Amino acid sequence: MSMNMNEMLKRAKKMQEQAAIEEAEIAKKEFTVEKQGIKVVLLGTRKIKSIKFNEVLIDPDDPELLEDLTMLAINEAIELIDDEYDELNSKFSAPGF
Repeated sequence: MSMNMNEMLKRAKKMQEQAAIEEAEIAKKEFTVEKQGIKVVLLGTRKIKSIKFNEVLIDPDDPELLEDLTMLAINEAIELIDDEYDELNSKFSAPGF
């Protein structure tokens, strides 16, 4: 039995509203990754909130190590955020579209 068009539109609008609410929740959320003495905190908007270094890592003769570890930690945090958005998108994706 097919649903009438108005009912389908109402259902789609309700799903869009719920998706927007959940997306806003992810945007406010903090994602923290700690990697070998580096701690990065990103918001769900993918903006960096903070970066903290264990002072043992600060070696003026080897700045590349600190740069590499920072990049790895930030990229991992971005992946966590992307995973949350992917989960949200799959939750609200209609099959066959």
